Amino acid sequence: MKFTKPFSLIVTAALFCTLTLSAQTSPGKLLLIKGQKIQVDNVIKSVISQEMMGQAMEITIDASLTHQVEVKDKKKDSYLVTSTLTRLTTNGSMMGQEMKFDSDKKEDLESQAGQALKDQLNVSKEVEFNESAVLINGIKKDTAAGTGGEMMDIMNDVIGGGNDESNGANAAFEVIPAGRKVGDTWSDSSINEEIKTYRNYTLKEINGNDATVVLTGKQVTKKKVEKQGMEISVNIEGTLEGEGIIDLATGLVKQKTLVVNGAGNTEMMGQSMPVTTKITTTTTVKKM
Repeated sequence: MKFTKPFSLIVTAALFCTLTLSAQTSPGKLLLIKGQKIQVDNVIKSVISQEMMGQAMEITIDASLTHQVEVKDKKKDSYLVTSTLTRLTTNGSMMGQEMKFDSDKKEDLESQAGQALKDQLNVSKEVEFNESAVLINGIKKDTAAGTGGEMMDIMNDVIGGGNDESNGANAAFEVIPAGRKVGDTWSDSSINEEIKTYRNYTLKEINGNDATVVLTGKQVTKKKVEKQGMEISVNIEGTLEGEGIIDLATGLVKQKTLVVNGAGNTEMMGQSMPVTTKITTTTTVKKM
């Protein structure tokens, strides 16, 4: 069969585009621009079920957090960014009592919960990430905790949260190791005194610069908290399941969902109380 010249050019162009798309690979490092601004929206839905003195108790907590992230400087092998919590809403129910908070409402800001948040809302905090999107300089733990009002504090006490020293910025970044192709897997972990998290990743699909990554893993939480002068020990083991879309070229997350299912117990005054948790977090990241 003899092809005409225009047809041959079309075939050549189509082949070139196909090869270009299939050749998209990760540079293996975070690529940000000084002055770049990013908005990170997290929607959290949680259910905590606990048995106390033979009675079942369920706590439901929905929360929405918005952070504004700005790249302040590029060092040799790292980035300085500021992260600012600009809005927080919570809606929870515990033992028939509803608790709500909306940082956009003046009356809520003037409440006890609002006063507790005054040092967290609309306050820019500087953190530093290396080119692998690993936090290397964060905010102090005592200022990272307690940033969500009473309902968020309850959730953090039970699931071991409140340890985010990036002030929400880490949700925006996820670097795929260099050279990975569809079907490849890799792993990482984060371990501190209270939480041990082990993550396994699979590169599911590449569409242009959009890479779909599937996450599985486990999390072990062992911590002590103090409530009303009483020490409570929290011991929970959980599984992680999630999926996200990441910009292959830059390491910026576009969107992702993570589900954490946990089971264990809390111990207080010599009594052990079974507890189960389900936390679903949906993250959306957009350039400003």
